Amino acid sequence: QFEENNGPCNRLYYLAIAPRLYEPAIANLGAANLVDESEGWRHVVIEKPFGHDLQSAQALNTAVHQVLRERQIYRIDHYLGKETVQNLLVFRFANSLFEPVWNRNYIDHVQITATET
Repeated sequence: QFEENNGPCNRLYYLAIAPRLYEPAIANLGAANLVDESEGWRHVVIEKPFGHDLQSAQALNTAVHQVLRERQIYRIDHYLGKETVQNLLVFRFANSLFEPVWNRNYIDHVQITATET
């Protein structure tokens, strides 16, 4: 009903599921025609691990590409979704002192080390 009242909208599917379920979940999104981009973009976020070795990662990648185009796929380390990392982004863009210099011209990489229990 939202789209009927407001027109087409974009959709992002965040797969917060066990890695063994990625392939069937994405296949089902495709079978249900939920990733068709004729009326707005459709993206899928897949958390690491993306396979347990090179062979399984390549097999999963092949299966995912049967349903999605590469530009529709976001592979993310789940730590990037953690509150502390999100706060770094807010700190960078909301702080006029840091925003001009916290970019690829001045920072080679950011490393965050955390233990998970």
